[in-house]
Amino acid sequence: MAEKVCEYCGASYQGAPQSRFCSEAHRKAASRAAARPAIQADQAERHVQAPKRRDLDADGRPNTLRGLMSAAKEGTIVLSEREEQQIRNHFGFTASEKRTFLELGNPVEEPVGPAGLSLVAFPNQREGDLAPTPEERAKLG
Repeated sequence: MAEKVCEYCGASYQGAPQSRFCSEAHRKAASRAAARPAIQADQAERHVQAPKRRDLDADGRPNTLRGLMSAAKEGTIVLSEREEQQIRNHFGFTASEKRTFLELGNPVEEPVGPAGLSLVAFPNQREGDLAPTPEERAKLG
């Protein structure tokens, strides 16, 4: 193995004498970069422009599921029933699942214990709550 310099990023790496790139990703990126001028010239000659990726539709709503989910979490949009179903289908929820996307992300708080029981009697337990007192430790030996 010889010390080489990547033709794409200029980083030094250990590689075979015939290697020109430090990774497969850089080899592919260099190949695409070399082909890009020919593609752009062909498009200009035919008066064709490559479509631009648009993350928003004409109404200003996100086109992708990720965009819809993040906008719903931020509260900038309210998901339609169709969009909710698309998200449920994407994650593989059953047809009987009727909670909305935002409800799925929040834990369900269900009452625990008999009806009318005050949870004040059961405070949250913290680390060290069950630690024995010095007297109890003395008894344990």
